[in-house]
Amino acid sequence: MIITPTEHDAPCESSDPIELLIKEARQKARRRRLRISAVLTIALAFVVLLLLLVAGGVPSSAKRTTGNKPARTVGANLSSVVIPHFALPVDIAVSGSHAWVVNNYMSLKSPLANSVIELNVSNGSLVRVISLSHVVGGLNAPNSIAASGTHVWVTDLNRIIELNASNGSVVRVIKAKPQLHVMDPAPLFAITASGTKVWVANLNSIIEINASNGSVERVINAKADRFSMPIDIAVSGSHVWVMNNVLGDRITELNASNGSLVRVINTKADVFGENGLIASGSHVWITKWNNNSVIELNASNGSVARAIRCCAFAGIASPSTIAVGGTHLWVTTNLNSVIEVNASNGSVVRVIKAKADGFDYSPTVYAFDAIHVWVVNTQSNSVTELNASNGSLVRLIK
Repeated sequence: MIITPTEHDAPCESSDPIELLIKEARQKARRRRLRISAVLTIALAFVVLLLLLVAGGVPSSAKRTTGNKPARTVGANLSSVVIPHFALPVDIAVSGSHAWVVNNYMSLKSPLANSVIELNVSNGSLVRVISLSHVVGGLNAPNSIAASGTHVWVTDLNRIIELNASNGSVVRVIKAKPQLHVMDPAPLFAITASGTKVWVANLNSIIEINASNGSVERVINAKADRFSMPIDIAVSGSHVWVMNNVLGDRITELNASNGSLVRVINTKADVFGENGLIASGSHVWITKWNNNSVIELNASNGSVARAIRCCAFAGIASPSTIAVGGTHLWVTTNLNSVIEVNASNGSVVRVIKAKADGFDYSPTVYAFDAIHVWVVNTQSNSVTELNASNGSLVRLIK
């Protein structure tokens, strides 16, 4: 039987290998052009989308809900300032027109590990990256920073590094031995500066430094002070308040003029479970993580003025760090939020936890500069700047 091929089967008649190769090459070229065209189309669409986002930003009239409080209006500067200069930031200090952020050593894969980032307070822009690579050994586990006037002080595992605030240069390095007369290595957990003095928390002591020349004025470690790995320091007027670790369960109050002991407040008896400390004027505030509150102390006698039950508000728990400015307190929690409290009566002003604020699971460190509140988000490598007057987002710096 003879089968006559149909018209569409006609190409099968040709067995010319050259013609087949030419046809296959044409098909491959057509498929390749289609793939390239698809890739270019996707890339072009992505670029257009980025341009639209950059040009449009987020409408300044966008409203955000904060708990059961009225919605907050986001300011015109909402657009994030993209500064990829954070690598596990752990502390921040603000003085004048600049802010300094410490990047922790744990981010070993980043070239920014063990560095200090200086920002312009007015717009969040990068001023400089201070790597301190020229310092012998470089920064070794930096964990705390303080700024006062023309000086910036950074603590690492066993040193205090003083920087010139105007240009970021190293003024001096104070080592645990022999200047500090303490253990080496000496884990320096916290630092604060006030006027002509700098106080640093050491393993079981407080080091007082002359801010003008970096000399050590005294090492305070009397047995009666009952220091136990102090983790936070606050200064107000003629008093220095030292928070011992949670196992120590006590606050040590010192006379700022001579370092003498004023009193030791047994916080275990008061069931504090303290985590953060701040002082201002005649009051001292301590965050109490184990029952979601802030304890207010009378600075004149150490007595408990009130327990502010702020942090169980709207299901938010475990307050950590705390800042004060005027008549307001800002308390960070471990549920991506900051709670603003009226310091005069303990009432909750607002709960700030919008997604745009960029708070990570536990925003634990921040500073206050009279106009703005600065929040460090360690895990998400960012800094959130809030408007202190209404809690609105100014910018998210990454």
